[in-house]
Amino acid sequence: MEGSEELREALVALRREVGTLRVEVTHANVLLEALEAMLDVDGDVDPFVGVFKALLPVFECSYAIVLIENIKDPCKLECVASTHAAAVASLWENGRKLGKVLSGRIVTTISTADDEAWPQIDGLSKSQPTLYLPLSVRGQRGLMMLLRDEDHPGFDRTHVTLARKFSLLASHAFAAKRASQTEAESHRLQHLTQQLKVSQEALKLRANHDQLTGLPNRAYIQELVEAILARKQPGQKMALAFLDLDDFKRVNDFYGHTVGDALLKSVADRLGTEIRQMDIIGRISGDEFVIVFDLIEQQSEISVLVNRVSDKLRQPFSIEGQEIRASGSIGVALWPEHGHDYDTLRRHADTAMYRAKTAHKGSFTFFSSALGNEMSERLSLEHRLRIALTEREFQCALQQKVDLRTQDIVGFEALVRWVDRHGTIHSPATFLQLATELDLLDGITDIVLDNLSQRLPLLDAQFGTAATYSINISASQATKTLFMQKLIRRIADTGCAERFLLEVTEESFLAAGAFQTQVLPLIREAGVGVSIDDFGIGYSSLAILADITADELKVDRSLITSIHQRPRSQSILGAIESLGASLGMSVIAEGVETLDEKNYLLNSSRIKTGQGYLFHRPQLISEIIEQQTCIVQKFKS
Repeated sequence: MEGSEELREALVALRREVGTLRVEVTHANVLLEALEAMLDVDGDVDPFVGVFKALLPVFECSYAIVLIENIKDPCKLECVASTHAAAVASLWENGRKLGKVLSGRIVTTISTADDEAWPQIDGLSKSQPTLYLPLSVRGQRGLMMLLRDEDHPGFDRTHVTLARKFSLLASHAFAAKRASQTEAESHRLQHLTQQLKVSQEALKLRANHDQLTGLPNRAYIQELVEAILARKQPGQKMALAFLDLDDFKRVNDFYGHTVGDALLKSVADRLGTEIRQMDIIGRISGDEFVIVFDLIEQQSEISVLVNRVSDKLRQPFSIEGQEIRASGSIGVALWPEHGHDYDTLRRHADTAMYRAKTAHKGSFTFFSSALGNEMSERLSLEHRLRIALTEREFQCALQQKVDLRTQDIVGFEALVRWVDRHGTIHSPATFLQLATELDLLDGITDIVLDNLSQRLPLLDAQFGTAATYSINISASQATKTLFMQKLIRRIADTGCAERFLLEVTEESFLAAGAFQTQVLPLIREAGVGVSIDDFGIGYSSLAILADITADELKVDRSLITSIHQRPRSQSILGAIESLGASLGMSVIAEGVETLDEKNYLLNSSRIKTGQGYLFHRPQLISEIIEQQTCIVQKFKS
């Protein structure tokens, strides 16, 4: 499941980056707090009081000790400030470790085997985890020691990074302590404060906003909504809309990710022009946005606002000279009717969005209790599907392809059926779309191929070694080079790769050339055939066909249904026949269900092969083999 792993890694990396940014924001706030404490020093007030107050909670330490070189005895260090009163004025040996710190190094240790002598001070022990920060003030070197209780863990890299920032602050604090801070030093400290404030704002912006669109990100939009809800008074309303762009993946596949990113920015800009001043827009993931409509009087007001957003999105976008049409499916949840917190509102709005997208892309739907029940059923099905994949409950079913004139079986299409633990057989219509959304399709395809490969000798014994087998590959799978490499290798391992065809849709050939340039050569090298499935609907394009080196065209059943009564479909079918012949592709009619349809194909077309319920309904491989065995035994008897 290559796509799933890539998505998971990207999500982990994004969360790590956001976490780092938020840590940096925290650091900046703490540094500012310490600086402000020092700048407020007046008279005899110890400047380290403010520094220690900001510093101890961040480093989760119990004591802080400041040592400087003793003027009279360079081998000694004097404690000039400490949160542990008994340590003030004590003298410390300037040994190897402390010498490293005086030279500018950050040192952390939890070792009890320390050869440097500590003065005898109640409450202090060398076995306490300690972090050492260097100080430097006008030629005088010093250091700060941060100590944790003995039963606490040692300091980590985050603390070391923050320690470097505090080192400079503590140096200035020491200068203030000596009451000899020059005007230049004061200006320098003021400048440092200003720099930190600017940095703090920049970090806050990066941590809270999406880098592509500049909109509030997932974490920040939640904070903003929770703040709005905290101010709500009884009787007030708010609506949260969840917007998902329709078919955005196709934009990335066809035009490339640069155009896709430009489209997302344009969508964000356009949405911003359609909301009121008190409303908020956030981008919470790839092509998903949240719109918060505040101060709403009634539901009809939301309908007007959301319709305005939908209409605006349908207007063409001009991206790098390309006219791109987009739409967004929207789900809306109301506060407080549909939830009292952000997570519940977002989840319910997402549920309503899914219903809108399923019913009609580009529409919008309000959440309701009925939708909530549907979502519960969906989550239950999702759970059962994951278990089914783990337990390998999916099985291969075959549907015959027959010679229209002789009725001989010339091949099979491999289909999937879910046979649950109770023996109930589920058709693809009940689970395949959800399995695709959950990125389970690769695993299901692997199981289908396993089923087929294992039973191939038995099938050959009954139907001959000339029969071909087609395996369906979705457009998303067709462009996964790693998945396709593994699939093709496994087909080659059967020893009869030339008898296999991969059925792909025309959409696979549109994916920015990825299928044709990276995957198709692998298929050809292995000797596997290529069939274009559902031909005649969706993405049919003569320009695309000119570059396709497929072996077979499968005419979609929508053109075959009642073809004997539909002159326009007859003309189209004739054109497809000619096209296939000129490009060296065989043509198969799928979805043949009546004798009239079959007779038309026999008498008025050159199509040789058909597939459909008239000839054979899909059966599990085990049933086909058992049925054929019974026929053979009956014939022998």
